[in-house]
Amino acid sequence: MRTSDDIAIRETIDRYVEGMRTADVALLRSAFHEHANMFGDFGDELMAAPIETLFDWASAELEPGATGADHRVEIGDIEIAGGVALARVHERGFFGGNAREFLTLVRSDEGWRISSKSWATVG
Repeated sequence: MRTSDDIAIRETIDRYVEGMRTADVALLRSAFHEHANMFGDFGDELMAAPIETLFDWASAELEPGATGADHRVEIGDIEIAGGVALARVHERGFFGGNAREFLTLVRSDEGWRISSKSWATVG
């Protein structure tokens, strides 16, 4: 049975994904804590950047639907401990590729927000 926190966390992740799919930076921004960071493989390099980098890229480069018709996210599981949570996610069809993501979330005055997005491309 899903708790209200579990449902709210899933809704936050859905806003992140829908913001990427539709190139809606305001919606994308609403899923993240203002001090969030992201880490992951970017080709052969490690990307480590504040989340503002994602918003800037999405605003300048991302077009609605550009992530791909098959772009989707499958939430593997969510672990909640007080006001923090970890969601294990499979992102599929993102610009034709797949990734494993680990999203750390925090409960804030505005609700659950992603505080860290870490990923590895898996094919």
